[in-house]
Amino acid sequence: MSLKINNRTLGILFAILLVIVIFFVFVDSGKNERTFRQFLVNIDTTAVTEILIYPKSQNHKEVKLFKANGGWKVNLPNGASANVAESRISDLFKQLIAILPKRLAARDEAKWNEFQVDSTGSRVKVIQGMDVTLDLVIGRFSFQQPRTMNTFVRLYNDTDVYEVDGFLDMTFNQGANSFRDGTILNDDFNNWKQLQFNYPADSSFQLIKTGSDWFVNGLKADSTKAINYLRRLSQLSNTTFVDDFDSTNIISPTYLLNISTTDLKFIELKGFVNEDHYLVRSTENPEVYFDGNSVGKTIFVSKSEFLP
Repeated sequence: MSLKINNRTLGILFAILLVIVIFFVFVDSGKNERTFRQFLVNIDTTAVTEILIYPKSQNHKEVKLFKANGGWKVNLPNGASANVAESRISDLFKQLIAILPKRLAARDEAKWNEFQVDSTGSRVKVIQGMDVTLDLVIGRFSFQQPRTMNTFVRLYNDTDVYEVDGFLDMTFNQGANSFRDGTILNDDFNNWKQLQFNYPADSSFQLIKTGSDWFVNGLKADSTKAINYLRRLSQLSNTTFVDDFDSTNIISPTYLLNISTTDLKFIELKGFVNEDHYLVRSTENPEVYFDGNSVGKTIFVSKSEFLP
């Protein structure tokens, strides 16, 4: 009888000890598992209606991107709005979706300043209709070998700080002008057949394509010089926008370049020069005036540019 009791007691004790061991094994393994977020960004890019950015480079003044009439616009500091290239928005979304935690850098608010994810960081808010679907603080970047750029981020309403891939400052720590459509010309120069340069006095000339060669007022152009100019001009963009000027002074252009194409596309570049401004305007982006001091020399060249 005594032996049976002892065996029964030992069995019970063994069972209890087994339960305790299993419990601590599971608890301990849970501590070793990742307990931080696997995803920070969950947005439907097709449903996004606004993106609000508060860049530290602009003293956290709001940069508002918003969807309008099937496209995107950005509010400017002067109260007007300007077009945003679709490619710019697409790249911005790709950058956001690619934000994935690599490691948990801190879980303490006292560390926010060290990683610049406190009030000093840039802030990004993504809005879908009436809902804020992302509110992110972008902090300082870190450089790791081999040639890897990382950025520290924090969800605005969370304490945890994460390290993620990429140099996010390049995209989000920018002013309104960096999001504007800076296209001056975007076309295939292989479809061009004639360029008419209309200048003051007697300096006007024509660049005409005959067969595979280009001619300047009947003289054969240096093919390398001609192709280099055409290639550069055909993919020309700039961010030196001019918004504040008296439009009544913009009457007739001082410089004019008309481009005729085989596909009957109308391309015209104008340069307006007066005592106050040198402005450039393109039919490819007619709502925008560019600083001619920055791009004028690239567009309005002399005929010697093409001659041997």
